Amino acid sequence: MKKLSIIVPVYNEINTLEIIIKKLVDLNLYNNIEKEIIIIDDNSTDGSAKIIEKYESDFKFIKTYYKKENKGKGDSQKIAKEFVTGDYVIIQDADLEYDPEDINKLLKIAEDEKKDFVIGHRIMKTTIKHPYFFFRELAVNTLTLLMNILYRTSIKDCACCYRLFTSDLWKNIDGRADQFEYDFSIICQAIKKTKNIGQCSVYYKSRTYEDGKKCTWDVGIHAFKRIILDRFN
Repeated sequence: MKKLSIIVPVYNEINTLEIIIKKLVDLNLYNNIEKEIIIIDDNSTDGSAKIIEKYESDFKFIKTYYKKENKGKGDSQKIAKEFVTGDYVIIQDADLEYDPEDINKLLKIAEDEKKDFVIGHRIMKTTIKHPYFFFRELAVNTLTLLMNILYRTSIKDCACCYRLFTSDLWKNIDGRADQFEYDFSIICQAIKKTKNIGQCSVYYKSRTYEDGKKCTWDVGIHAFKRIILDRFN
């Protein structure tokens, strides 16, 4: 029977972490595919680790790793590689911006259409009005256009968290950087290795600016740099 490895990078997500873990535990996967949940704690200081410990003792399909130093989301995904035993791999953020039910949409495409890589594109479900979100959308559209031009593909949303890989592809991706820049790097590396790509819309509800949605302008600069460097390296 096939298996999906769900990687959950965590850093100070005490307000949403337990909800996400419960959703993943209760999630029934498409085609009766099994699951393993790989939670990597990035040296949280808010009590997130205690929540993780509670669930790892209750469910055998939950694997955990506790970092002794905060090194970023990209570093957490690199560490997760050694724990992956599934046929497919997907990343799940520990906040509530994405709905885990949408994992099945990506999984169905990978299974039925035999895709090596499936990426979501977000349907915005927010009425938040703040200049930050206008400029964020502009930045995402610009980065997506740049990626499509340089890599000759047609990705709709290069900044979407939901991306599913076959494990063979995932293990052969050499993602660069340790912070959020890594997310862009693994997409770049994936589409350099395969054009057998699927896409689907996914639900998305952004956190408010006050709640911590504060990716600064330098994140966009680093992503821009990574897209170019990965294309020619």
